[in-house]
This record gives sequence, structure tokens and C-alpha cells, in this order.
Amino acid sequence: MTRALVTGASGMLGRQLVDVLLAGGIAVRAFVRPSSDVRLLTSPPVEVLSGDLGDLDAIRRAVAGVNWVFHTAGYFNVGSPFDSSGSSPQYKRVNVDLTESLLTASLEAQVERFLYVSSSSVYDSEADVPTGENAPLRPPSDYGRSKLQAEELVRSYQAKGLKGTIIRPCVMYGPGDRHFLPVALKLTRLPVLPLVNAGRNLFDLVYVRDVAELLLAAGRSDAAVGKAYNAGPGVPTSLRDLVEAYRLVTGRGPRIVPVSVEVVRFSARPSRWLLARLAPGAEAMLTDTGLALMSKDLHLDMSQARIDLDYQPRFSLEQGIAATLASFEM
Repeated sequence: MTRALVTGASGMLGRQLVDVLLAGGIAVRAFVRPSSDVRLLTSPPVEVLSGDLGDLDAIRRAVAGVNWVFHTAGYFNVGSPFDSSGSSPQYKRVNVDLTESLLTASLEAQVERFLYVSSSSVYDSEADVPTGENAPLRPPSDYGRSKLQAEELVRSYQAKGLKGTIIRPCVMYGPGDRHFLPVALKLTRLPVLPLVNAGRNLFDLVYVRDVAELLLAAGRSDAAVGKAYNAGPGVPTSLRDLVEAYRLVTGRGPRIVPVSVEVVRFSARPSRWLLARLAPGAEAMLTDTGLALMSKDLHLDMSQARIDLDYQPRFSLEQGIAATLASFEM
């Protein structure tokens, strides 16, 4: 039986991936931090190992005897894609250094496949839309730069003989979401919601189960070795679509008020103060980097995954929102 290691298995994507792997007949070992909540990993037949991120011996024990490594662990908060302040050393420690330790251990253990979860934040903000995997890689945020550094490590170990694949999700949401959707739901419950360009700019949102299923499809395919794949919804979406999906599912939602980037920039200081209290980290959306991104179309081309892996996302925005809201109510 194929055995897979999942890092970050207690997180939103990691938990979904564990379920997808088990359903596919694959044995799962989870590698988590000692402080992680593993209650949702105890009922399935999952082997749970814990260790500090800098403990190479623990990482070697986690990798020993597995066929595939799915590296989903990373440092991220709701403002990460917009933050260029250079204020957090966690980006390097978790996103870069941990990845290198896992790659080293995986090469030593002769792991068959290494699948790394990167981010669409690695792309140049001026890239063509829809954005394909060959678009320029010039991330505007510190988070994106750390993910790109990790991608470069994956490619360097590919040259040493470790078969790697990179998956680049856009903004993910779903059960267990601690970042994007809790903030978005607070905003959708306001009576009035000001949005740049009325929220019509394209802004990809992908349901987490779709990303987990893409990871499994890539792990099973020889065609995916050495390649990178976008993980988006497959259809154009926007913040306005998110509000409308919320309204369709719940029967309520705010009235959208269009505002210009200039107006938001003028009121950025008090707005950042308010956002920092409503949703710490989200205030980065009102930095120059965040405002620049919110005024552009951001949409991923999913054709490469369809061609190589016969894959396409299954969940519409309405289906994903309904499933996520149901999980919050449990």
C-alpha cells in the first residue's frame, strides 16, 4: 500500500488532504507541531507524529518509510499576500527552512514523490490574465517571495533526483478556514460594504477540497513530475460574486457601495486601524501593495491541470460557501 506523509495535517488543507488520501486507499502519516490540535485526526486510521519545525531528526523519522510527501505546512495570515513590510522571520523559518529540511530528508529516504503547496502569490502582479504557470514569477509580498524561494529549492532537489511537483493555490476557503472566510463573513454581515470598483475585479477563490483532490491527482500522475500547476476555481470569480453567493445561501447580505482606489487610499489610515481590530492581519490589504492588487484582475488559468491530469474543480462558489457555513455551524 502507498504511504503518504502530510505536513500541516491539522490545518485546513491538510485535513482535507488526509480525507482525500484515505478515500483513495492511501495510508497516511501526519507530521504536526507539538502544539497542534489533532483531535480531528484521531478517528481515521492516521499515524500522527509531532516534532519541532527545526528538528531534522524528527523530520527524518516522519519521512522514513513513506512513498509520497505532501508538504502543505506554511506560515500565513489573512494579510500575507499583501504584506511587504518584512516584519516576520516566520516566512523564512517555516516556508523556506522547513521545506529545505523536508527535501533533504526526502532525498535521503529515497521518497518517490514530493508535492509542495506553494501559492499564486509567486506571480508578478502585472502578469497576463488568466495567468498560466509560465507567467513571470515576481512576487510583490514577502509571503510570495518566501514561497518562491521554497519552489526554487524543490527544483534544485529535482535536479538531484527527487521527483517534485508544485501546486499554486489562489485564496482557499472551506471547513477549518481560520483566515480568509472568517474575515469575509464579518464584512458580509455589515449593512453596507464599500468595495473597490464595486468588487467587480476578478479575485480567485477556490474551495479547499478541490485543491486536495488536485494534489492527489498530481501525486498519481507521472506527467506531473517536474511541473507546477495552478489551483483555482476554473471560472472567473470576484468579491462581488462572494457577496452574491453568500446572499443566495443565507438570504441576506450587505449592499455593495463602489469606491475608487483613491478614496480608499485617502481613508487608509483609519480604515487600517479598524481592520486591525476586526481582523488582525487584514489591515495589510490597505497597504500600497494590497490596494494595487485589489484594483487588478487576478485569475488563474487551469488548462494545464486539465490537459495533464484530466482535472477540473468540482465545487461552485455557492456550493463551497454552503458547505463551509454548514461546517461552522456544527
